[in-house]
Amino acid sequence: MNVIEWVLQGDESLVYLVKKNLLKTNKEELQFLQSRLLDQGIANFILNRKDLQTDLWDNGIYSPKYTSTHYTLWELCQLGVDLSDIRLSNSITRLTEEMWKPLGKVRAYRHQDLCVVSMILKIRLEAKIDDNINREMIDYIIEHQMKDGGFNCAWERKPFPKQSSLHTTVSVLDAFASYRENNNLYRAREIELATKQCIEYILTKRLFRSVSTGKIIHEDMLKCPFPYGWKYDIMRALFLMSYFDYAYDQRMDEALNILIHRADDFGRIKAYSLSAGKHNLIYTRSNNYCRFNTYRFLYIIKKYRQNEYQKYIGKHFLL
Repeated sequence: MNVIEWVLQGDESLVYLVKKNLLKTNKEELQFLQSRLLDQGIANFILNRKDLQTDLWDNGIYSPKYTSTHYTLWELCQLGVDLSDIRLSNSITRLTEEMWKPLGKVRAYRHQDLCVVSMILKIRLEAKIDDNINREMIDYIIEHQMKDGGFNCAWERKPFPKQSSLHTTVSVLDAFASYRENNNLYRAREIELATKQCIEYILTKRLFRSVSTGKIIHEDMLKCPFPYGWKYDIMRALFLMSYFDYAYDQRMDEALNILIHRADDFGRIKAYSLSAGKHNLIYTRSNNYCRFNTYRFLYIIKKYRQNEYQKYIGKHFLL
């Protein structure tokens, strides 16, 4: 088998994601595969952890991390689940009612974090919701873009931040990806421009280095857990750049080379430990070959290192 065939032996969600993003399978088959995700595999396991009386996971809206309703719906997004499924609608409604207030003002002197708003917006977009609440969230996000092109959750906290946060910026990009995927039109030109500016902001840091010192901003940015929570990492950023079909830029090279160096001769990438906290499920133990990370890696290099991609898929191995 080659590396793609190996990945396809994984969870049903991987079969759907690989066929959608790597193999470009026809629309009808993809719809069928996606429609079954909540009935089998990891997504089904996660769905069955929900309390049917409260429509919450782990008896919480935003916490505990990462088993609350917010983070569990965020996890289902990453698995490619169609969140418009009726079994999820009440949970999404409860999340929205608890976490979003008009103009984002959750308390008298406190607005909702931009990264949280972005994650909720993505969840609602993946649920095929198109309403005034979504438009309010989009307004809120665009209104608080910083001069450097990115975003920062701490935009209103004193002393006011002078630059954007990679963590917040990648969460906004994730929401913009779902906006594009679902063919939304509200403020489309502004979102297209903001998307490019976000990516350029990340590239100014060569994905993980301080502009002023050249040092690694934080070692965790080089770790690539799956599923991911709110934190930024280089694989998450490069995956989104690939999704947006952003042109190759030499400032990607160091991050790309790090990922390629981690791959084995067949293109497999190992798992990383998840962020500290509770988790619905450990998909792959640390330091074992991870089909989810391998899929994401292949998606990236298919766009930016086509020769490497062809090399990997042309090799065959035995388990």
